[in-house]
Amino acid sequence: MSSPSYLIIGAGCFGASTARALKQARPTSRVTLLSAAPPPDPYAAAHDHNKIVRAAYDDPLYAALALEALASWSGADPAVAPFFRQAGTLWSTTASRAATLLQNYEALGAKMRELDFEEVRDRFPVLADCRFADGAETCVFSPDEGWAEAEGALAAVVREAVESGVKYEVGQAARLRFGMDGACIGVETVDERTFEAQRVVLCTGAYTPWLLAESAPGRLEMHAGERMVAAAVLMCLFKVPPGAEGLDKFDGAPVMVYPFGEFPAECIPPGSSGTPDLAKCTHEFPYTRLKHHGPSGQEISVPPLSHAERMTWTGDLPDALKAKSAGVRDMLFGDAVKGMTPESYRLCWDSATPDEDWIISPHPAAKNLYIAAGGSFHAFKFLPVIGKYVVQMLHGELSEEHMRRWAWDREFTPILTTYTPRKDLRDVPRYYD
Repeated sequence: MSSPSYLIIGAGCFGASTARALKQARPTSRVTLLSAAPPPDPYAAAHDHNKIVRAAYDDPLYAALALEALASWSGADPAVAPFFRQAGTLWSTTASRAATLLQNYEALGAKMRELDFEEVRDRFPVLADCRFADGAETCVFSPDEGWAEAEGALAAVVREAVESGVKYEVGQAARLRFGMDGACIGVETVDERTFEAQRVVLCTGAYTPWLLAESAPGRLEMHAGERMVAAAVLMCLFKVPPGAEGLDKFDGAPVMVYPFGEFPAECIPPGSSGTPDLAKCTHEFPYTRLKHHGPSGQEISVPPLSHAERMTWTGDLPDALKAKSAGVRDMLFGDAVKGMTPESYRLCWDSATPDEDWIISPHPAAKNLYIAAGGSFHAFKFLPVIGKYVVQMLHGELSEEHMRRWAWDREFTPILTTYTPRKDLRDVPRYYD
């Protein structure tokens, strides 16, 4: 009997983790990992300067998963552990949410403590001028968390997958292929190559809704609909000058998250290998990019694939977006840090679901097609472990709760957070792609 074959499309967080986990769980399986660029794919959301690794979830399901992943980052997974920096995470939040987070952490045996604003300013001089306002009431600090060098970690997971026997192929998926019975049998790339397998897993992130519509424009039951939407958040790398009013202020600084006001933000302090003077600030305000999809007659948000350089680090963004990054810097640091100048910008694309739960599920309208997407801007931290759950889904082994929460056809109850898409890039003055 031949070994089962799998085609994983997309080598970002979900795809890389799934490919590695498949070969670990089923060593004789034939696994192909197809992505738009050589590894690590620079267009994936997981390919980044750095990413936050935290477990501060109100939801116990994600808090438990995040602590499982944190153990991997902290040493249990030798592939990713070298890229983790235990700087701690500091969240500005409401008093009621702080109570929920503290309760969750206590129940899970994790470390977290509450700090008032004066304690924060005393402990972290870089935040001496932070504008704690717009609904912020207190802070919580988790000392065991931090951030990871994302590009290196993603490359390490892909490398381990390939070394275990995964075949990595470069190609941009154009449309899925279906057999006479409607089952998914593979994919065709934009350069007209075909890849086939017994099971096809879409880990295509922000591209997922467009790809499904392209693949079966007349079959609405195949489309993402309102289950997920492609969206992008603005990131900026700021160069921090040396000295007492620059880099010295970041000594001992944690990851900082401030989800309030006009400039909801997060900042990862300097310290990455090769670029020890760059701080990354993210404006937590997602934008869609709606385009008319002619064959299906729909407006679908999609990344600018024909101008893929706009999905990586660039200086070519309109001043209206650059001003948002400056606003984040000024809101967080005020005059406490002098001379932070923008080095580069990026619009980071992901697929966002209305409830921010992922979709890890068989596609009910096409046999042998599976979806692992909907990261909603909070998936990267799970890179070491999320593939295990995708593999469980592929073989009917997910827990009942995970199946319910991550189902394609679940009942979505929309929530409103800082990562809920609220504006389209067409509304940004002078935006073009």
